[in-house]
Amino acid sequence: MKSPFPQKKKKNAPIGQFLADESLPVDHRREILKMNLLEPTPESNQLMDEIIAVMKNQHAESAFLKKNEQLATLIKELESGPLRAAVFISVDGKTAQVMLEDGLIAFSVVPNEKLAKSLRKGDRVLVDGRARAILRRAPAPLKIGDEAVFERRVNGGYVEVTLRGQEKCVFYPTQDLEEKIESGEVEPGAKFIVNARQSIAIDALPPEDGFSSFKFLVNEPVPDVLAERDIGNPPAIIQQVAQHVDIEMNHPELRREFGLPRSLMALLTGIPGTGKTLSIEAIWKKIYEIMSEKTGVPIEELPPRVFRLRMSKILSEWLGRSDKNVDRLFDEISQLANQAWIAPDGSEHDLPALVILEEIDGIAKMRGQDSIFDRILTGILQRLDPNRPDVRDNLVIYLSTSNLPEAIDVAALRRVGGIIEKFGRLDRDGFRTVLEKQISRLPIKGGPEPVVAGLTAWLFSPNGSDPGVIELDYTGSTNPDKRYRRDFLTGALINRAVRQASEAAATEAYEGKNGSGIHLEHFVESMNRQILATADQISAHNADRFIEIPDSARVANVRRIPQPDLFPLQLQTQPEHPTRKS
Repeated sequence: MKSPFPQKKKKNAPIGQFLADESLPVDHRREILKMNLLEPTPESNQLMDEIIAVMKNQHAESAFLKKNEQLATLIKELESGPLRAAVFISVDGKTAQVMLEDGLIAFSVVPNEKLAKSLRKGDRVLVDGRARAILRRAPAPLKIGDEAVFERRVNGGYVEVTLRGQEKCVFYPTQDLEEKIESGEVEPGAKFIVNARQSIAIDALPPEDGFSSFKFLVNEPVPDVLAERDIGNPPAIIQQVAQHVDIEMNHPELRREFGLPRSLMALLTGIPGTGKTLSIEAIWKKIYEIMSEKTGVPIEELPPRVFRLRMSKILSEWLGRSDKNVDRLFDEISQLANQAWIAPDGSEHDLPALVILEEIDGIAKMRGQDSIFDRILTGILQRLDPNRPDVRDNLVIYLSTSNLPEAIDVAALRRVGGIIEKFGRLDRDGFRTVLEKQISRLPIKGGPEPVVAGLTAWLFSPNGSDPGVIELDYTGSTNPDKRYRRDFLTGALINRAVRQASEAAATEAYEGKNGSGIHLEHFVESMNRQILATADQISAHNADRFIEIPDSARVANVRRIPQPDLFPLQLQTQPEHPTRKS
């Protein structure tokens, strides 16, 4: 019996829903699909359209992945092959214009979209061997090339420059350089770094500071060396040079009245460690103090005025190069000496130049031994001729040093030895003065005065316990020449001994053995060690490098004197009064 009420008709589930239902067995879903294909309905036709669309999309994705894989393989092959450097000019879409190293223009693909957006005109890039694609940026930009002078900007983003041969050319400026030109940072007349072969203006050179072209000019801080503070017995040459510079800067007419030249030449001789270098540094400081007082400019703001000649900078393995180095040195000296210096307040000053010729005996040795050195020396002597205007009329101080003045060529000695200052071993007063200055600020048990008195008595007392260190035998003489510890004293040796004594006292303080400062025993032991170490280096062939030898004497033999078992400090000595001098 039918219900009197109308019944709601059941709606069948969509076929696609059955096919996507993973809870149904595969066989079951296959049968449903087969029945719908055999008996087409609007719903089954729609299902077929969806299946075809999915297959089409899957094919397109597969094709995209395949193409992408092929492109990656191609790029890898390009990168693994030979690469060429190029300069990026511009890009349009994915095609870039580049300038190859041989000056040819190429149009290359930029496969990396991010790279294409980041490239700037003038960037160095790497392309494949056939310049088909820009693969990446070059590791670092090059800032080297030829010099050119910037003339003007040209419409279209170019610049006109003048090369060294006065030839005018139009180049591409890099993006960085173009921005500097637009901002006014770089103006016509500036110097550019250019690559003429690639027609690229790379960058602008910084303005010259007036000293960048000098090869031998020393650009170092002024040494903080004061003669009265740091040198035991300041040699007379320090005051002589200072007075010369002071007169030339403040009363130059005085020396002209007496027909004296503006330049000054001095030779500082003596064995190593006797204070030649320290004295030159004191002269350096003194000259700058005079310049500062005259100009009103602090020392640290004054320009560099010191030249230094070293063998290593002059000699060259290339034929003729050494002679050119000599000429360049003296050309630079003359150029600087002739340039008036303008102070910050606008005033002009004729400042002195200091030329330091180190170990002049190495270059100016006796002629006839080596043709190359002879040629170099001849060039130096010509440039140091006191009658040359650039030597006579320029305020230049030439300071030469030598450990072996007897090895210097006679003509060279006449040139550089206008004043000869001989540095030797310290005498009693010199030793006291140097020692006092070097230990004045150290923590010394009982204060520095007993140490100075005790060491002076030990080393210089005529009735002291020093048995001597070495004996020298001279050719043609039967009388040995005994040398004592006092005969080895130099400022450098004292400096080493004081440092060694301080090290020993500091070590003892660290180990808890001594906390009262440096003792006299520390100084005596360190002084004795330094003297004996120096004596051990002496032979008949080099004795004149360590100790003073009588004129015309020739050392035939060096004999070391046996030292007593007891250390000299253990022998009781009576210290002299600190203020007494012999």
